[in-house]
Amino acid sequence: MAGSFVSCRACLLRTIRLAASEGAVETSALRIASPLGPRSRAFTTASPAPTAPIDAPRTLRTPDGEHLAMEKKQREKLQWAVKKHLNYMDDPWKIAQHVDQTLAKDRFDEALLLAQNASKDRQVVVTWNHLIGYLLEKQQLKKAIKLFNEMKKRGQLPNVQTFTVIFRGCARSQHPKAAVAEAVKHYHMLMADKRIQPNSIHLNAVLNVCARAGDLDSMFLIANTVNDSTRAPTAYTYTTILNALRHSALKDIKELPYEQQSANLQKVVDRANGLWMEAMDKWRQGRLTVDEELVCSMGRVLLLAPKREDKRHVLDLLQQTMNIPNLTKSLGSDPFEDPDMQNIAVTGTSKLVASSKAVYAIPSRNTLALLLTTLASSKLTTVGIKYWNLMVRHYGIVPDNDNWLRMFGMLKVAKASAHAASILEILPADFVHDKPYRIAMETCVRDNINAHAVDNSTKILNSMLDRLDVPDIHTLRLYLRVALVSHYHFRARVQKGDQDGAKREYGIQITTALSALWEPYKKVHYHYFKATPTPASDKDDGVLYNDRREVIALARLMFSAFNKVVNERMLPEKDLRGLRPVGAKINREIQAFYSNREQAEPNLRRTSHIENEDPVGVEDSTHRQGGDFVWDTTKSGDPVSLRKERR
Repeated sequence: MAGSFVSCRACLLRTIRLAASEGAVETSALRIASPLGPRSRAFTTASPAPTAPIDAPRTLRTPDGEHLAMEKKQREKLQWAVKKHLNYMDDPWKIAQHVDQTLAKDRFDEALLLAQNASKDRQVVVTWNHLIGYLLEKQQLKKAIKLFNEMKKRGQLPNVQTFTVIFRGCARSQHPKAAVAEAVKHYHMLMADKRIQPNSIHLNAVLNVCARAGDLDSMFLIANTVNDSTRAPTAYTYTTILNALRHSALKDIKELPYEQQSANLQKVVDRANGLWMEAMDKWRQGRLTVDEELVCSMGRVLLLAPKREDKRHVLDLLQQTMNIPNLTKSLGSDPFEDPDMQNIAVTGTSKLVASSKAVYAIPSRNTLALLLTTLASSKLTTVGIKYWNLMVRHYGIVPDNDNWLRMFGMLKVAKASAHAASILEILPADFVHDKPYRIAMETCVRDNINAHAVDNSTKILNSMLDRLDVPDIHTLRLYLRVALVSHYHFRARVQKGDQDGAKREYGIQITTALSALWEPYKKVHYHYFKATPTPASDKDDGVLYNDRREVIALARLMFSAFNKVVNERMLPEKDLRGLRPVGAKINREIQAFYSNREQAEPNLRRTSHIENEDPVGVEDSTHRQGGDFVWDTTKSGDPVSLRKERR
């Protein structure tokens, strides 16, 4: 039946037409219903090929045409503003002033456009100088040189200030090699220019560029271009060369053996002496003004000399150029009675050199610093206090923080603990901090043969407690160190047969120091463990943890010193009863700190005992100034002669 139905052609056509019409009606119905909402389809039909979806733009990119249009509009706006400014500014000086103010607001494009427009009918060289200086200040050396070339193409003739701006900008460049190349090239261009010639300012600026880069070859090539007129050397010329020689010598000798270091340093000193003789000839003729900076630069080169005797030439140098007498030699008159030198640092009035056209340089803080360094390095510390009084009281120099620290450093070399303790009392409040007290206490450690070293250290401790809100931990450790290493006079008593008395006095000295440290220790422990709030950053937290470690290091040193007195039986038990509770409390605080050390220092190797760490004991404290040692009273022998051998 099916076969007959399909075999009839007419029936087949009617069937196809009916199916097609029903499908069309169904499709149109679906199209009408589709906007009404989602629907489910339980049948499958052949669907037409889907059209490619249109993606929404992922970024709001402006087409190139629009971008160019925006740039053009912005430039037209700048052009309008620049044109308006130029309508009211005809004077090149006013234009330069306006450009300088515009650059101060970092509106470089506007300033450049104004300079370009103004260059069409007038010379505005100063304006271009401001633009070049701005780029050099922004560390854009290549752009600055490119702008310099554009300036010349626009008919703007560079002046001497233009090259000064370029050379000084090269000296401040963070790329010294490239800066040297540009500076030397433009200096030679200036030398070949018939319109303008380089002067001493240009010479010094290029020398400074070469010196900062450490290029001594280029520096001396430029130095050879000096003359007696426009490029005459000044004090700054010699200062730059001397400083470059000193820095180069110190940098190049680090990896050399000692003999080679000494030879190289002596060559530098000899070369500097040759330059100095030339400078002194010009100075005596009145062709060169010598200032403090030049004198001190030469003095610091002389301090490079390997021999101690050669370092002392600095004192002769100061007498030659500043009329500061050499107090290590016999003098014909009292320098404190010289009226011409009284308050010279305050008045600034130079004194003429006898039988010469020269004028003495005026000493100041730089000279005082050089003098103190010279006395310390050449072992002439006995005249240090006299020099200080001469320059501070008679010459009127007001010491700064560096001068005070150098003074304490010189006293440390001299082992003058009494002077260090007394000078701390007159130290100005502006310069009171931990470093002077550390150096002063180190002086007492070095002065341990002095029977009064412990008393001097106690004065230093009391001064620190009075003038510092929080005592310096290192100074406290050094104070205990003074009590431990000051035993020369006790060992001398042992040689005379009084061993028990010497041990007892040594024990009293240590326990007295421990008693004096108890209150300062409690103060620093409270400050770092309780009073200081928990820092917000990890960096500050690490700093606080290190400070706490220093407090515990002090505690361990105190506990070790107490144990030394007990173990070596320096004192009877009745004298130790008052210290035993203190020692127990310190020990508990040490144990409490190390109980959670694995959490505070996770990278540290796991350990269950403090003893596994390198101990900070009285025998190997980190502060062992000058190789001083702690006396072991249990060992016999000739300790006094042993001490003499060590010194």
